[in-house]
Amino acid sequence: MVASGQRGDAATREPAVQEILLRTGSFVQNVSASLSGVLAEESYEQDLFAYPFDTGARPRIGRRSMGSEALFLWLPAANEWMFVRNVLAVDGRPVPDSGERLDRLFKDPPGDTAAYLRGLQRENARFDIGPVFRTLGDPTFGLRYLEPESQGRFAFSRAGNERVGTVRATTLAYRERRRPYVVKVDGMDAQSSGTMWIDAAEGAVIRTNLRVLRPSGRGFVASITVDFQKDPRLGAWVPWQMTEQYSASNGQTMTGRASYANFRRFDASVRVLAP
Repeated sequence: MVASGQRGDAATREPAVQEILLRTGSFVQNVSASLSGVLAEESYEQDLFAYPFDTGARPRIGRRSMGSEALFLWLPAANEWMFVRNVLAVDGRPVPDSGERLDRLFKDPPGDTAAYLRGLQRENARFDIGPVFRTLGDPTFGLRYLEPESQGRFAFSRAGNERVGTVRATTLAYRERRRPYVVKVDGMDAQSSGTMWIDAAEGAVIRTNLRVLRPSGRGFVASITVDFQKDPRLGAWVPWQMTEQYSASNGQTMTGRASYANFRRFDASVRVLAP
């Protein structure tokens, strides 16, 4: 016979970390399927500062505004996520021929789709300001750490609870625990760590934070936070805002703020017009 107090404790107990990760792994797999082939409008602002953020004065020495279309893809053959930012306008000026790059992907598919997409990633990275070359500005990057086959690379621990919007989220701290690490900086392993905000009951990921440690172990080279919500029109969970901070070896710091809207299935006949 179970006492009433014991019954209440069992009903209200918080799920174990492994139980949360099991639910979250299924959630991320569903997101992979539902987001593949989806296009969104991205508004992206970047600022470049002359000195690190822990100094008193932070004179801004550069600013950039970009309007882009963002394509989310899952490539089964390569077994990997791909995020492509196709920049349409920089500081209000249209980028020539930008509207044709993604059309070619579907109208005349290349032999190696993954290689073509990586080429687009590198091509569009040239618009970023600051001395740090980066491809981490992908709002779905942190989700990869929660895929069932990736979870074993990380040590997860419960960090508490925090309200995010209307959700009382469980926070899980994580740290990459074995080489080779997922992220490389200047060709060297750079350890990932951070926090995940998860709806423990559903396994839904509400927010991700990724911090990348310098290969030297002295400070962080990058910190990226992304918020997710369910898009009513698409009927799927999507990223809706991303904030970034990158620290260069010369002491400069770059910050970024991106927002996402108008999610829809990719149709080569419907373009996002450059402002």
